Amino acid sequence: MNTTHRARSSRLSLGMLAVAALLGGCTRIETGEVGLRVGVDKQISGAELLPGSFNQTLFGDVLTFPVRDIAVTLDNKQPLTSDNSTLKDFDMTLVYSINPSAVSDLWTTKSRTFHAFSRDDRDWILMHGYMTTVANNAAYKAVREYKALAVADNRQKIESEIKRIVTETLASEGLGTALSVSLVQVRTVMPAD
Repeated sequence: MNTTHRARSSRLSLGMLAVAALLGGCTRIETGEVGLRVGVDKQISGAELLPGSFNQTLFGDVLTFPVRDIAVTLDNKQPLTSDNSTLKDFDMTLVYSINPSAVSDLWTTKSRTFHAFSRDDRDWILMHGYMTTVANNAAYKAVREYKALAVADNRQKIESEIKRIVTETLASEGLGTALSVSLVQVRTVMPAD
């Protein structure tokens, strides 16, 4: 009886160990994320892994990418106004989203410099570097249409203009269906002393 109990206990321990190994070798794609499978041979699978799915990581890996409400913040910018005055401070935030079905294409065809790695979340943020550059250029173009003392009074018009410029830029680059801008908010406007 003691031997039978030990054998059963041993099998139970091995079973628990196997379940723990399987669960430890899985990752779950969270809501608001899309995943891509990286094989043992470092090749990217073309199919996106959808939120809620469990994916084994014992062989290969899974990269996860946030796709909803990604913020680009521009701080301490000093754009030139129409009266050739430089603003003392201009801060803004642009929020964009990624079409989940475009994740594989964006990751495999665009330069890594277009993306950013979040050390906090340990995720790649697709097109963050690219969107930072596009938002910066759009902000400088939009502010250039107003005199220094009129920029703060025209904040809503500037936000709309920045969104329009960014959306047109994305469309002209063939990214209009992959990326969308949901919000532009000018946080700070300070004219030069």
